[in-house]
Amino acid sequence: MGFFSNLFGKQTCCLCGTECGPLKRDKIKDKQYICSDCTRKCSEYVKLSELDKNAVEDHIRFMEKREKIYQDLLQNSKCSALPSTVREKGIRFYDDYGFLVIAANKNTKNKVNHEVIRYDEVMSYEMYTEMNKPTEQGKPETFKEDGIILKLVAPNPNMGAADSNNKNQHPYPWNTRDIKLCFRKSEKDTNYADNAIQHFDWIFGVHDSSKGLFNFGMSKEEKRDLRAKTDMAKLMGGVMKAAIKGEDPEGNEKLMEQMEQAQKSADDASSSGLAVYSRKADEAENQVN
Repeated sequence: MGFFSNLFGKQTCCLCGTECGPLKRDKIKDKQYICSDCTRKCSEYVKLSELDKNAVEDHIRFMEKREKIYQDLLQNSKCSALPSTVREKGIRFYDDYGFLVIAANKNTKNKVNHEVIRYDEVMSYEMYTEMNKPTEQGKPETFKEDGIILKLVAPNPNMGAADSNNKNQHPYPWNTRDIKLCFRKSEKDTNYADNAIQHFDWIFGVHDSSKGLFNFGMSKEEKRDLRAKTDMAKLMGGVMKAAIKGEDPEGNEKLMEQMEQAQKSADDASSSGLAVYSRKADEAENQVN
C-alpha cells in the first residue's frame, strides 16, 4: 500500500510547498520532489535527479541570473542565428557578449528561462547525422536528421579536460547531459550545422595558424603571439625604468596599465583568442549582477 501511495499519491514540492500528482513532479535527490512549475525554471539539460533541495535552489538562481543577461543585454542585440529560421532547434551567437543562446521552434517543455551559455563553457562541439534504417532489404538508408552536439566544461575541472578544445575555459557549474540540437529533419533544407561548426571554429581559433593561398603576412595566431611578446617587452622595460628611478611599480598608473595589457595579450595568445570572449562574458555578468 505504501509503495503505490508513494508512486501515485500526491507529494509536496520541497521548494514551494505545492501538492503535486505523479504527472506534475520530478524526483530529486534524497527522495524529495519538486513540482512542474519549479521544474520549468530549470535547465532541461541538467540532471535534477542528482541534485538535492539546496542544489536545485542554487541552480534556479543561476538560471534566473542567466535569464536576466538574456533580457537585459542579449535579447535586442545583434547575433548570428543558425539556422536563420529555426524549424527544430538552433543557436544564436552573441559575439559582442561572449554568450550563446539555444533557440527552439517550440517550447515543448514550457521552460521559463532561456538556455544561456558562455562561449568558454563549451568543451566540445561536433556535427551529428542520423539515418533511417531501410524498411526493405536492399534499400538504402534515408536521411532522418542532423545537427550539433555540445558538451559543456564539467564543474570539476579535472573531468573531461583531456577532451577540451581549450584549456582556458570556464566550468559550467552543473552536470549536464550532452546538448543535442537537431537543426533539420529534411535533407532538402539548408545544412546550417556546418555553419555552426565554422562559427565555433572561429571562436576557438581552430584555423588561426593557417594562411590564405596568397597571404604572405602573419597568421592570426602569429599576430597574437607577437602582440603578447611586444606587450611583455614594454612592461619589462617600464619595470626596469621604475626600478632605476626607485619608484614603487604599484604606484605607477602607466605601469599598471601596461601590466594589465600584457596579461590580456598573454591570455589571448595562450587561449587562441578565447580569452577575448571570456572578458566580454565577465563584463556582461558584472553589468547585470
